[in-house]
Amino acid sequence: MSQPKLDELANRALSIATDIAKKDGQPKAEIKVDVVRNASANVRFARNEVTTSGSSDEVTISLYIALGQKHASTSINQADDSSIRALAMRALQMAKLSPDDPEHMPLVGAQTYAKTPSAYDEATATMAPGDRAAIAARAIKQGDAAKVQIAGFFERGFEMKAIRSSSGLTASHEESSLHYTVTARTDDGTGSGWAGREASKTSELDDEALAKTAIDKGVKSAKPKPLAPGKYTVILEPQAVGEMLHFMVGQMDQRTADEGRSFFAKKAGEKLFADMVTLKSDPTDPLTPGAPFDPEGLALKPHVWIENGKVKDLYVSRYWGQKTNKPPTGSHASYVLAGGTAASIDELVKGTKRGLLVTRFWYNRMLEPQTIMITGLTRDGIFLVENGKVTGPVANFRYNESPVNVLKRVDAMTKETWRVISYGGHWRVPALRTHEFTMASPSAAV
Repeated sequence: MSQPKLDELANRALSIATDIAKKDGQPKAEIKVDVVRNASANVRFARNEVTTSGSSDEVTISLYIALGQKHASTSINQADDSSIRALAMRALQMAKLSPDDPEHMPLVGAQTYAKTPSAYDEATATMAPGDRAAIAARAIKQGDAAKVQIAGFFERGFEMKAIRSSSGLTASHEESSLHYTVTARTDDGTGSGWAGREASKTSELDDEALAKTAIDKGVKSAKPKPLAPGKYTVILEPQAVGEMLHFMVGQMDQRTADEGRSFFAKKAGEKLFADMVTLKSDPTDPLTPGAPFDPEGLALKPHVWIENGKVKDLYVSRYWGQKTNKPPTGSHASYVLAGGTAASIDELVKGTKRGLLVTRFWYNRMLEPQTIMITGLTRDGIFLVENGKVTGPVANFRYNESPVNVLKRVDAMTKETWRVISYGGHWRVPALRTHEFTMASPSAAV
């Protein structure tokens, strides 16, 4: 189903639901329709051979109905008129049975959206099975040549969405995506390397370079030596930075801050981080293309959260904005951490007297929300740096650290940013060097 047909389906669903509500004596019912088409195809390989391949393509119609402060929503994956009527009647009955929501907000009205770069690439969206298999084959060939066990997962997909509402909201968007991770392990089981990236277009993904990186790390990380736990200078590669940053951004909420439930309580405008640190969201940025509206349909504009180390703004929901007389920020899905000047990760290494080079983290969990202290394991390559050179692999650690401290103690970041693997939104981050990073205990993970 193309975007024009998806738009037509959203209009038709809104018309049907509106008619159902009027016939039920609810002419003032608030109705919102979200129609989303998600299509993806993947290939998985392990132990130097393709193991599985699959694809899916589904259209979902979600219907939200509000009757005053009562509201409900439900969804289906059938697009015929009789199914949509049944959907509308079910949502209407559920809304009637729902308790009043004291924080209910009326639907977003008509919006003017910023013009954003295209996030949809036809070649990516229609990538054939043979092309996906070729990515696996190239990685396997490299693994065979290096005599390592190689495994990975590649997925291409696209999403089309259309939003229509009784409040006059009309929004449509389409975007494509690529997700690729590859791991290489030595035959003796002591070395493991990893690489991964996300992108919007096939032309932005160099799968052979990623496979080579994973293999190089795997070979070089074999037979690691243990080091004592303690405070270390660390160079975090982009994936490690992104994994920690997710936790901090999740706590940057104005309501929890105002209610004293957040690290950011009473910290608006304070300088909490190094001067170079800037965090922003920008739907018009061609490096992080996305929808110019959030799930409610609210228009998104470029937004700065941290500027030159100072907390400039926190997320404000429509409800909390109304309650506190603050403009809502919208729910952004793209984040860029920037501000560094280093030419490369190698430059970060050269400027380090003694420290650790970390590929990524794994099994990350929140320990203490008030300080945003998180824990996890290093994985797939951690190396000792001495006098500006990588001198050898070391055994993995469990870490206990806060991204707040990481960005406070950072003294260098790369100018270049990379779009890292994430499971929600688009994230571009640099590699960085920071100090007094707590490696709490040894880990047997490889």
